[in-house]
Amino acid sequence: MNAENSVEEFPEIQAEGSNQNSQMNGGAELEVPVQYQPYSSPSPRVQEMRRSRSQIGNQIAPMDMVPYSNDSNGNGNSNITVAEPTHIRKRQENYNIDTSSRVCRNRLSAFLFLFHIVIAIGGVGYLGFLGIRKAFMGGKEKFHMERWYPQLAAAAAAGAVFSCVWEAVIRRFPNIMVRGILWSSPVLSFTAAMVLVSTSIPASVGVGMVLVVFSVAQALYACWVTPRMEYAATILARALAPTPTGKLISDLYHPSYWTVIAAFVWTSVWSLGIVGAIGNGYGFAALIIFGLLVSFAWTMEVLRNVLNVTVSRVIALFYMRGMQSDTMFSFQRAFTTSLGSVSLGSVMVPVIESLRVVARIVNLVEGEDEFMFSFAHCCLRVMEYTFHFGNSWGFVQVAAYGKGFVEASRDTWDLFQERELEPVVNRDITSALCFLSGITGGSLCIIVSGSWTFATHKSFTATVSLISFFIGYFMSRIAMAMPQACVCAYYVCYAENPNNRLFDDTIPDRIKYFKGLPV
Repeated sequence: MNAENSVEEFPEIQAEGSNQNSQMNGGAELEVPVQYQPYSSPSPRVQEMRRSRSQIGNQIAPMDMVPYSNDSNGNGNSNITVAEPTHIRKRQENYNIDTSSRVCRNRLSAFLFLFHIVIAIGGVGYLGFLGIRKAFMGGKEKFHMERWYPQLAAAAAAGAVFSCVWEAVIRRFPNIMVRGILWSSPVLSFTAAMVLVSTSIPASVGVGMVLVVFSVAQALYACWVTPRMEYAATILARALAPTPTGKLISDLYHPSYWTVIAAFVWTSVWSLGIVGAIGNGYGFAALIIFGLLVSFAWTMEVLRNVLNVTVSRVIALFYMRGMQSDTMFSFQRAFTTSLGSVSLGSVMVPVIESLRVVARIVNLVEGEDEFMFSFAHCCLRVMEYTFHFGNSWGFVQVAAYGKGFVEASRDTWDLFQERELEPVVNRDITSALCFLSGITGGSLCIIVSGSWTFATHKSFTATVSLISFFIGYFMSRIAMAMPQACVCAYYVCYAENPNNRLFDDTIPDRIKYFKGLPV
């Protein structure tokens, strides 16, 4: 598909453009009174192609956006022509880039998530009311809201500010920040551990010692992946600047700020509920607190993956069709049409990927025992098979093609295997960098709220620190969804069409590197 054909496929856009050109050139259309022209709401395709102000000021030349070409005179990896397997070509013919469909996939998941939100709002509101009432009543109760809530609110604010600043720095200095993320996480984790250990309170010391062990593990991991840093920095920098001029698509990072603000508002409300649940001390308070933590995790994961789908759609349409689409339209679409797939993926991906990591660790420490050997390999095979149907790479095809999440995950992983990209994406450390960024944000919140709590109410330090870490981790993960989505979309779009002139030799060279390794 050439760039000249990309506009011809959208008659509404062509008509809108011709009307604007005729008005600018003083054509006959200006003689028709505006009040006699019937109004019709713009179609989704027209909305998709509308530009924001910054996009209008930073438009991309059409000839620089040609997405499919086998021309040997192009740039990047144009000298490398990858054969197109028949089954991939047939599958691509069955799916068109979904720019106008409003079909919602995984509707049951969307319903369950929205129903859960209603229940969570009611529960948090009731518990918060009880906590506020107890605070006004006074007394000698230990768990008063004024002794808990300010520190948690401060943790939410610190997490929101840190996540926005962290993302901005990564966008500007991706090469430097790869190494910075890998080493700032263990350093801040160790600092937070020292803050807790210095309280000399048994509960806080116990949490601090866990953080010390975790910080050592992070430092060892940073040493282990040192050979991968250069490639990770290259792919991150390339994915964040997809245009031929080496710039980020305009407005691509704006939805992340709105999402962080929404997360901050919900965290502030949710903190009232968690403090109220702790303060009222019901017989089943532990169950209520666990339910609130699970609800919070699911909600924050949905917000993160809404941002993931938004960015993936903008990047995918740019690589696959040569469109500089409206970012806010994609943001709105992720909250509506794609909400079911996002809700389902937000449950499946963390669980499956966590179990997959555990299976890999067990496989590494299997030892010489025959039972452990068989058990470790069985667990690994099961998780690898399950990962096929639920992985974060599937969000790109959810965004681009409007598929259900399971189908998108399966098709994406099949595509990686057919393109021999599986070892490349398995050893990519972008997701690890995002995870460590979350650990960094959580550790910073421990330092802020833990120090405050120790200075005012020492006995609450451990509990407040744990909840603050939870808040800071998810806040930072939301902001890191933008660079992670850019990298995921870069890989998936390359797998869709390796001969695209917008791709350079970074991925083909990496594939050759793994092919050359001894088995």
